[in-house]
Amino acid sequence: MKQYITIITIALLTSTFAKAQTKDTIEVQKIGDKYYVIVDHPKVDTTKQFAPAPAPPPTISKTFDSHFMVVGLATIGFLNTWSVNKVNTPTGVVSTKLPTTNSFGDVAHYEFSPMFLWRHSDNILVEFEPSFSNGSLGVNWADITYFAYPGVILRAGYIVLPFGTYNKRLAAGWICKLPTDPVSITSSPVGSDWGIELEGGQQTGKMKVNYDVALTNGFTLSATDGSIANPDVNAVDNNLGKTVTGRFGWLPALNSGVEIGASGLWGKAGDANTAYKNVSTAMGALDFQWVYAKKPVAINIKAEADMQYVTNASYSNPNPPTVSDTTYTYKNLSYGYYGMFSIRPIVADKFFRNVEFAVRYSSYQSPKGSAFENRQDQISAGVCYWINWRTVFKIGYENLITTNPDNNELAITNLKNTQNILYVQFSVQF
Repeated sequence: MKQYITIITIALLTSTFAKAQTKDTIEVQKIGDKYYVIVDHPKVDTTKQFAPAPAPPPTISKTFDSHFMVVGLATIGFLNTWSVNKVNTPTGVVSTKLPTTNSFGDVAHYEFSPMFLWRHSDNILVEFEPSFSNGSLGVNWADITYFAYPGVILRAGYIVLPFGTYNKRLAAGWICKLPTDPVSITSSPVGSDWGIELEGGQQTGKMKVNYDVALTNGFTLSATDGSIANPDVNAVDNNLGKTVTGRFGWLPALNSGVEIGASGLWGKAGDANTAYKNVSTAMGALDFQWVYAKKPVAINIKAEADMQYVTNASYSNPNPPTVSDTTYTYKNLSYGYYGMFSIRPIVADKFFRNVEFAVRYSSYQSPKGSAFENRQDQISAGVCYWINWRTVFKIGYENLITTNPDNNELAITNLKNTQNILYVQFSVQF
């Protein structure tokens, strides 16, 4: 699972809530995407006289001292999986029940990602997040941020691409309300890349807008089947072209409870000095979120739809039926979407006010006629118990259906796999 968090938000929230945890603080509640400090206000005995508060000491200006901070996230859990394969044959449908599996570590969904933050000065922040997940070590991001002006931030390094909202805002286990990510997100090549970024926001009357634009090395194209992949931290740019990615967000409501966003991406993906040097990819996305928090419930709705197009090219047929069919081509278009709904009671009871129910549907369709064609449909449901604003215990169920259709040209037979998965997961931000 790719776990990307908004760095500046975490740093500020950590400082804010540390100061807020006084002896009168009952707890910190997370309601939707907002954090509320619940404070007990004791009755004041007006019969007692209080001495006037002493005058504050004079302000003494001093040079900014650099600060180093370690935060991060950890997610671990247990899953139980039972699956069935179905194949259409001339004599009918053949079903095969696969062995039931269970595992601690939550298999592909565990993670330990410490995040190192060094505030060099008022304007410069250095951040680095390695990650241990899927049985290997990786890097989520590593960059230098410069706060140029209010509402203007510059960043350079290995950055999270500003495409949609899930990767940058919602993927962390202590933020995501379900144990898994949507298949429309995990099947997308969008991740992190080397480049530069400009982001910020602005108040426009009663509304707000935000923007995020990046120039990066770009994706790599597989000359075997036409799939594209996001380069890892060790990758070298495979061509002279660069990729432009950007997102624009609009918050029309006064309380910022509604946000509508649009994203775009374009760049070359083919290797230089090959027949694929001019192959490019274009992507687009729309996202929406609505957060409502008023007694008796808090409601959170999030959705994102995206598409990906790669310009036409011919690829080698792995199983040519005749000599004339050694290559093939197809319309390299894929698309996916997800929608999530959660509800949480706002009540006085200490147990029930920390319980949240969530459900999500996601779908992804890879290019039809390709060697990797398939369709995935995912239904997820679960319940969260928020121990505090950054610690959560989840129980979830997921039904994932993957369908591979027949493709006579590529000698691919149909296969339908149905997975049923039960998750128990714990996640904390530290």
